[in-house]
Amino acid sequence: MLLNKASQTKSKLYSWGHWFSVSNMLFGFIVATIYWFAEPFPASILSQIYLVGYTIGHIAFLFFIGYLIFVFPVTLINKPNLARPWAAFVAALGLILLFIDALVYSVYGYHLNLLSLDYIQNDFGLLTQNLPAGFKAAILVLFIATFAIELVLANALWRNIEKFRRFFINLRVIPFVLVCFIGGHLGHIWADLNLYTQITKQDNMLPLSQPMTAKTILSQSGLVDLDEYKQKKELTFDVSSHLIAQPKYQFSCLAPLSNLNIKVLSTQADNIEQLVIAKRSAEPGIAVAKHWSPVSVDNALFELLTGVPAIYQQKVGHINGILDSALITTNTSLRLSPMDLANKLNLSEFAAQKRISDDNLSFEFKQLDNLTEATRWLTYANYDNQIVIILANDRQAYGRIMVKGELVSLPDLTSNFDILPTILEGWLACSFYADYQKFGHNLFSVPVGAAWLVTADKNNIYVWSNNTNTRIQGDGQMQSYSLQTGELVDAPATSTLIRAINHLKRNLVDK
Repeated sequence: MLLNKASQTKSKLYSWGHWFSVSNMLFGFIVATIYWFAEPFPASILSQIYLVGYTIGHIAFLFFIGYLIFVFPVTLINKPNLARPWAAFVAALGLILLFIDALVYSVYGYHLNLLSLDYIQNDFGLLTQNLPAGFKAAILVLFIATFAIELVLANALWRNIEKFRRFFINLRVIPFVLVCFIGGHLGHIWADLNLYTQITKQDNMLPLSQPMTAKTILSQSGLVDLDEYKQKKELTFDVSSHLIAQPKYQFSCLAPLSNLNIKVLSTQADNIEQLVIAKRSAEPGIAVAKHWSPVSVDNALFELLTGVPAIYQQKVGHINGILDSALITTNTSLRLSPMDLANKLNLSEFAAQKRISDDNLSFEFKQLDNLTEATRWLTYANYDNQIVIILANDRQAYGRIMVKGELVSLPDLTSNFDILPTILEGWLACSFYADYQKFGHNLFSVPVGAAWLVTADKNNIYVWSNNTNTRIQGDGQMQSYSLQTGELVDAPATSTLIRAINHLKRNLVDK
């Protein structure tokens, strides 16, 4: 009789633990919705369905594994009065850790490292350093409240286990969770195979997330050409799965000997060569070269001011710090036209704009489609040091750059990334104690002929090589155009494309 009663208690305890973990899966899913607001919400219906389904399946998996590791061994002791409060404590701790991790991810873009108490303390300290002093106390109160609720749930479930069991069975909770879990991984395999970034960019959103990939499942089946798969993966990347590693620059600069003027013109005029001829007629000594800028006007202005690809704009708003620091240390003022240009480009304000100094860098931008007005604007003043950039009105064509100053000679082709090194190294004579991860070259130094150039915006990667502009889309598809004829041509060698794209990733680290 006693043996039968003990067996009944153990069976009830196993059943109780099972349904208690299911109950907490629901709570965990509610908390996990915080992660959805940490990144831009997926645009397509398919990716939104995947996000909801994968979140349900993954959170259920985490809580089930937590139950197996931390609660199930205690139920083997067959002591309900011990198992219930212990399970409530574990569940409350899991929910609070999930909540804190969601906050850390929302602020810093990475998850808690649960392998080290020091890491947890450090991450929590970073999270609370800018929050009110009572935040830690609030977390403690929240944990106590959660523990109390879990304790009530554990006891209520124990007393009414049959009622809860029928409730969950009627709702088909477990089959639904299994469908979400399996469907989420199958969906990711498909997205990985087709480089559908609306789904694959969600890979690092949830803690301990390792969705299956096409390579994992299909590599031994012969259904996937692994060489083609690897090539397509190497030719794409999603910036949302990376963080920007910003080095701590150490440099010294000298005050400029004369002012520098930079003019950037965007025009729909058909023949920009007429603008070049007019400028050279006014200033015969100015040097001219082709300029490559396949991105939009706003993205081009971002690249000119920051020296990094436009795709980085999605990840950071204070990347203009190196230019601002150099101007401040040399007591040089910055004049932007329009004055709110930095704000329009989602850059933090330049402190050098508030400086009043005889030494100044002026950066002017105009959109002028009338050829006469554009000519007048380009030639109305004469400067000892000037850089003029005329952006092409067609992404499959070259723009023009004109440079005046202490110049050796211009390279045959320049890019937006050459302007920042020219300001820092050429005009301000800055010396860096370590590589500052520049993407371009100082135009006032010995010219460097590029074998390839690369940039990217949020939709495409662009690679220049041998007068060919190659656009690589998010799904790995590519088109190559001749910048001389505008016709479709063969893409450059894959090794060149991969080398260029790896260069594009140089300031990015995995989350």
